[in-house]
Amino acid sequence: MHIGLRTLFAGIAMGALASVAGATQANAAACSSPYVKGDVFASVGSSTVDVFTPTGSLLCSLNDGTGSTFTTGSGFDSAGNFYVTNFSTGTVSKFNNSGTLVSGSFFTPAPGASVESLVNVSVGPFAGSTFVGGAGAFINQYDTSTGALIQTFTVAGGNGTGRTDWIDMALDGHTMLYDGEGSIIKSFDLSANTQNADFSTAPAFDVFALRVIPDGADKGDVLAADSGHAILLDASGSIIKTYTLPGNGGGDFSLNLDPNGTDFWTGDDATGTLWEVNISTGAIDEQWTTGTGGNTLFGVSVFGEITSSGGGGTIPEPSTWVMMLAGFACLGYMGYRKSRTSAAIAA
Repeated sequence: MHIGLRTLFAGIAMGALASVAGATQANAAACSSPYVKGDVFASVGSSTVDVFTPTGSLLCSLNDGTGSTFTTGSGFDSAGNFYVTNFSTGTVSKFNNSGTLVSGSFFTPAPGASVESLVNVSVGPFAGSTFVGGAGAFINQYDTSTGALIQTFTVAGGNGTGRTDWIDMALDGHTMLYDGEGSIIKSFDLSANTQNADFSTAPAFDVFALRVIPDGADKGDVLAADSGHAILLDASGSIIKTYTLPGNGGGDFSLNLDPNGTDFWTGDDATGTLWEVNISTGAIDEQWTTGTGGNTLFGVSVFGEITSSGGGGTIPEPSTWVMMLAGFACLGYMGYRKSRTSAAIAA
């Protein structure tokens, strides 16, 4: 089995891999300008998230100052603020939508508990909430704007770790799908506060990050990183497609949807490789490495990503409009740019 967070949690010493996790890419300037639609955010460890263009050029780095050996799942709220889970320190950090650190511990679960994934919700009955999984057999609900804990849902732990490592909201807005990095995807009704029947027992290996597709031809289907490959499950939990990832080292771990509505991104923790994959055809549109070595890439997000819960980071926060307008006046244009090498203007 690959050396992932499940194995680490089961007993591999964190200290033995600390020097590996510190091998982040050099010469990455701190992020200081608005994110651009399509920017790829890779959780690479040592409190760091590196930001790349879709073609793999390193733009800048975010450091949350927590000292966390492992940074993991992440996401954006509807205002474009960025949140990342710190597996080692048990906190969730928040940055604004131009890279300024708001707090290294904006959401704080139980003392000593690890966290691994989050879902920012801006639509449906839980709009204004952020859900965090990974700390144990429960899912925490927080107020997205204040960071205050609203409620803790006690759930059946997923097989593998016995926890709620990776979570995502179903299209009904109140059903949470999650896994414990084993071969089962479980389901919980937040509104009724009751455990549902398992969503799927089909994954062949250890399933990690998962995302519900909110619209298009695959609406309601679920993409998941499944160690040796990525998989697509239908709404009944059956595997309907398997994606081959060239050069995968057996640690396909992280996953998120691209803003274009046709692709997804997934990453291998064993090699630090990221792939952009066409959902329909399985074609590899992009493939590159984060340059961080093995056993550090434990999360990926994309600015403007499509989510089932209304997050994704497509609306700049009010303070950013002044910067955007100044940029438009200087440059004389606006719109999406797939790559950049200097200060960026949000699409």
